[in-house]
Amino acid sequence: MMRDKLLTMGEAADLAKCSYHTIHRAIKKGDLPAYKPGKNVLVLEEDLSTWFKSKRIQAVRTGRPRRCIAIHHRD
Repeated sequence: MMRDKLLTMGEAADLAKCSYHTIHRAIKKGDLPAYKPGKNVLVLEEDLSTWFKSKRIQAVRTGRPRRCIAIHHRD
């Protein structure tokens, strides 16, 4: 028997706190490995964790605010 926990797409979506469609798109794109031993599509919890960690975003440094340019009208 396998030691890794198998999740349905719905369970994977609940665990990752995203929609079922997000999981489905990731599987279709090939970003998230999935298995279909019978009728249901299953995802290994370890693969879900790896995919989720790959979606981490990096902090973006903010720069100085833009200068306001005053426009003077000629009278």
